[in-house]
Amino acid sequence: MTDALEGVTWFRQSSVRIRREGLEIHVDPWGVPETSTAHFILLTHPHYDNFSEEDIARVRGPETVVVAPATMKKQLDDADHYLRPGDLVQLEGIDILAVPAHNRNKKFHPPDSGWLGYVFTVGGITYYHTGHTDFLDSMNGIQCDVVFVPCCSVYTMGPEEAARTGKACGASVLVPIHWGEQKASPDDAETVAPLFPGQVRILERKAQNP
Repeated sequence: MTDALEGVTWFRQSSVRIRREGLEIHVDPWGVPETSTAHFILLTHPHYDNFSEEDIARVRGPETVVVAPATMKKQLDDADHYLRPGDLVQLEGIDILAVPAHNRNKKFHPPDSGWLGYVFTVGGITYYHTGHTDFLDSMNGIQCDVVFVPCCSVYTMGPEEAARTGKACGASVLVPIHWGEQKASPDDAETVAPLFPGQVRILERKAQNP
């Protein structure tokens, strides 16, 4: 079986790039060190470390399709698709499902924000980028191969909740992201491994220097 993380790069925080089947997808580009041309840019919410206009410009070309929450129209008035939780957009080479992403027990990502995570399939692998969220019951209705979970820093899930997220969506591979900025280390991210029945893959951060 092809490595589900082949072509996957994590830059920093929630910034993930996937290159498969001739497509390049960026989620929340931030700290991307090189100029390239994305086919799709998926934005989860407008916090500075998720919505970097500089990085969006670095990877956005004339044909790039930008997908954003409907509640981000004030910050970004030229996205191609504005989605709400539950919306599905079918595009050439990829279908993108928008799913809820918010905190239950923290104040930083409120339930009424309309902010998003995304589920999409590329090259036979279904990826779920949760966005910045706590565990939500709606995750039980998602099926994926790989889940990217914000984990193990002060503003994110803890290891138990991250593992619960991976189990709920049936992921075979769980990738902790959003660590390394608030004193969290690879050792902190690895605390998820004993709690999750599948693989936990700790990616090396590839970001440019801030």
